[in-house]
Amino acid sequence: MNIGCDIVENERLVDKNEEFINLVLTKNEQLEFKNKGYLYLCGRIAGKEAIMKALPNTKTYNFLDFEILNDKDGKPYCSNNSNINISISHEKKYTIAVAIFENKD
Repeated sequence: MNIGCDIVENERLVDKNEEFINLVLTKNEQLEFKNKGYLYLCGRIAGKEAIMKALPNTKTYNFLDFEILNDKDGKPYCSNNSNINISISHEKKYTIAVAIFENKD
């Protein structure tokens, strides 16, 4: 089991342009972003950084390698890797995410 954590200062992501959004959010995430706004973006950035830190190898990843969606109860999950558990929290100026990678093999 490996753990990764990341924190984002929310104000840094307030005015990001469409080009940036296309580099960090999948198409499904972009649809949610349009409805939920920049705090959603903050959570996805922190979440994906935490996931990359939790993974056990040294492969270079990019933000589009992972998709973080929410289940019917609002809990975030990595839709393309069932070995990853993730939690995202927002507090005033900051967003934090913790990811746990469990190798189930």
